[in-house]
Amino acid sequence: AAVLGVMAVWWVTEVLPLPITSLLPMVLYPLLGVCSASELAKVFFDATSMLFVAGFLVGLAVERWGMHRRIAFSVVALVGGGGMTALIAGFMGSTWLLSMMISNTATTLAMLPVADAFLASLPPGTERFQSGFLLAIGYAATIGGIATPVGTPTNAIFLSQYSLFWPDEPEFSFATFTLAALPLSGCLLVVTWLAICVRFVWRARTPLQVDDLRAFTRSRDALGAWSYEELVLCADLGALILLWFTASWWKPYVAPSLNSGAIGLAMTLPLFLVPCGRSLPASLRRRVGAT
Repeated sequence: AAVLGVMAVWWVTEVLPLPITSLLPMVLYPLLGVCSASELAKVFFDATSMLFVAGFLVGLAVERWGMHRRIAFSVVALVGGGGMTALIAGFMGSTWLLSMMISNTATTLAMLPVADAFLASLPPGTERFQSGFLLAIGYAATIGGIATPVGTPTNAIFLSQYSLFWPDEPEFSFATFTLAALPLSGCLLVVTWLAICVRFVWRARTPLQVDDLRAFTRSRDALGAWSYEELVLCADLGALILLWFTASWWKPYVAPSLNSGAIGLAMTLPLFLVPCGRSLPASLRRRVGAT
C-alpha cells in the first residue's frame, strides 16, 4: 500500500517520467520483502530484461553528458606518443571499456566522431588503413560486450536459459559472469589488436606515422574540468559496479530476494531524481562548479 501510494502521487504529479515511476516496484518490493525481484520481473518482462534496462539507462546517461568523448580523447592523447600501434591500442581499449556498460552498437556510434577526427588527419592514400581502423573499432566494441552481462543482448539469452534450466540454483551473478568472461575478452582484444597491426600497419607499403596529436589534446582540454554531472554519474556508476560485484556478500543481510536487475535499477533510477547543475540554486551551483 505504501509503494502504491508513492507511485500514485508520482504519477499524478509527474515528478518523474511515467515509465520510470512504473519501475519503482522492481526496487522497493524486494527491499521491503513484498516479493522477490525474479517473480516481479516476470510481470514486466523477465529478470534479465531488467538488468538490460539498467544498462541502457547507464548508457544514455554516459552519452548525455559526453563521458565517452572524455574517455576516448584522454586515452588517445595519453598513448598516442607511442606510435601508430599504441594509438590503435588506445582507440580499441577505450571502445572496449565503454562497451562493457553500453551496448556495442551504441558504443561504436559514440566512437565514430572521435575516429573520424583522427582519420581526417591522415594523408591521402591511406584508405586501406582507414577501413581496417574502423573494423578495429567495431571489433573492440563487440569484444568488450561479451565481458559483462549488460554488454550485449546475447549475454541475456545465456542468463535467461540458465535460470530456465536450473531454477533452483542461485542466481548467476554479475561478478561471476564478469570474472569468467573478462579474461577471454581481454585475450581476444590483444589478438585482434595484433591482427590489425600486422595487416594494416606492420605490413603496410608506406609506413604510417603519428605526426600531430595536438588535435586530440586540444579536444580533451576543450572539455574542461569534470562537470558536476559527470562527477555524479561517476559516483553512481562506481557504486553500481561495486554493488554488483559484492552482491553475494551483502544481499543475505539486506534483501536476499534482490537480483542484479533490481540492484541496477536501484542505482540508475536516482539519476532521474538528482537535478543537473543548471537546476540547482545559484549558491549551490557556484559551490559545485556547475554552469
